[in-house]
Amino acid sequence: MALPQIRLQPWYPGQMGVPGSDVPRGLRTSSAGVVFYVDNSHPNANAFNDGTDPENPISTITAAMARLVAFHAEASIQAEGSVIVVSPGIYTDNIVIANATYPEDCTILGVSSNKFGVIWRPAAGDALTIDQGGWRVQGIHFQPSGTGAGVKLTWNAGSGGEDAVIEDCFFDGRWGTGLYGIEFEGAPANVTIQNCRFAEFDAASPCIIANGSATADPYQTHILGCTFQECAEYITVTVGSGFNAAIIAGNQFCTATGGLAATTTYINLGTMGTGYNQVVGNYFGGDYSNAGGYTAEGSGNDNWVGNFAFDVAEAEVGDNGITVAEPAA
Repeated sequence: MALPQIRLQPWYPGQMGVPGSDVPRGLRTSSAGVVFYVDNSHPNANAFNDGTDPENPISTITAAMARLVAFHAEASIQAEGSVIVVSPGIYTDNIVIANATYPEDCTILGVSSNKFGVIWRPAAGDALTIDQGGWRVQGIHFQPSGTGAGVKLTWNAGSGGEDAVIEDCFFDGRWGTGLYGIEFEGAPANVTIQNCRFAEFDAASPCIIANGSATADPYQTHILGCTFQECAEYITVTVGSGFNAAIIAGNQFCTATGGLAATTTYINLGTMGTGYNQVVGNYFGGDYSNAGGYTAEGSGNDNWVGNFAFDVAEAEVGDNGITVAEPAA
């Protein structure tokens, strides 16, 4: 029997013209850009290494990002498409990917045989702020500080963290220690959050929060295939904010049963956006109502049909457990 054709991700061994890259283990997601290796447990790790050789990695994410900025400033090297490969360990960096100095379309990739082996745990402030377009963050176990988010996405007058992809990450509130998992500041558009895990955030510390305004709110956000467990607040907004044209699909929203306060907010899409959010195919725990922590965007244009809810006593939930309307009072 003929075997099926299998198309593999392109493999780019070595990086021509980049010192220290003549090893056959460099992997990039495009033919452009540079791979930097970060491994704070490697015996040869040093903040002053160029980081392109996995046997002589950089010791901090901060130093790797500085190397990326330096490459981006050199006209002879295309830095877009670069990858920061982070090996298992605990990292305490505070990184701001500034629009003015960083290239677009780069990746921070945590690599570990243990799904949660690459831990990013700053002492204070936001772990990672993305103010540049097209960045991807994958495979990181974020443990946010009590004064910041794991990932903060910003937007300022048309530039910022639009088109970001955050996937296969664990946002760990550590039983109320962390402030936010992911924070939207303003209206970064076309952000995708997929296959992520959120757990153990307490009251006033949502897993995902939008700090926008009536005229600048997250647009076309995709939240797909994520799990939300043991938290007081899952997805919410600040006063005067709202999600616009979001797709929230295929997620699990569990009722908190552990040591934190009971879940009070499952999804609150705000009152100040224009709506047209699609909330479909999710699994909802708790009381499917506004009082129970489910709130559609205030314009009345959302679609919440086709979710699975335990609360069949509500008029908005069919006897088979499938939602047939937006949650009501």
